Amino acid sequence: MAKGTKQKQIMQIGDFAQRAGVSVRAIRYYEELGLLRPEAHSGGGFRLYGSENLKRIQIINFLKDIGLSLSEIRKIFLAKKASGGDKETVAFLLKIFADKIRLFDEKLEMLNRMKTELSKTLKILRSCESCSREVLIDAMQCRDCELLASRESVPDTFEVILQ
Repeated sequence: MAKGTKQKQIMQIGDFAQRAGVSVRAIRYYEELGLLRPEAHSGGGFRLYGSENLKRIQIINFLKDIGLSLSEIRKIFLAKKASGGDKETVAFLLKIFADKIRLFDEKLEMLNRMKTELSKTLKILRSCESCSREVLIDAMQCRDCELLASRESVPDTFEVILQ
């Protein structure tokens, strides 16, 4: 149950996990990895978490969303902690984030190629909707289709469908 203080809201692990949008098991695992630490313990020994931990979970989730593993996230947190935020830490973070941006650029390029391919295929399929032939998407009948013959290239996706 949430406990309020004048300075900040402190929560037990269940309430904290719910507010953070992760499972209690994830919180415990993050603690095990050294990614998270309770801000305090209650008189009964319950772990207590506050806004700093919530912010830390949000950072962990962001880093996971951009494709970093928990091991990589742990290295980031440990690098900052070990060096106190010196130039080595900056260089380390620059490399990790630059690599991620490069991977995102590659993935975006691939996704754009896929989008173009699918858009071309969709355009052809839309023309098939108004086709007067009884059998549609048939290798024998579609090969001599005016709509396909007039195109400079038929997308590979559509070629596979015709085979």
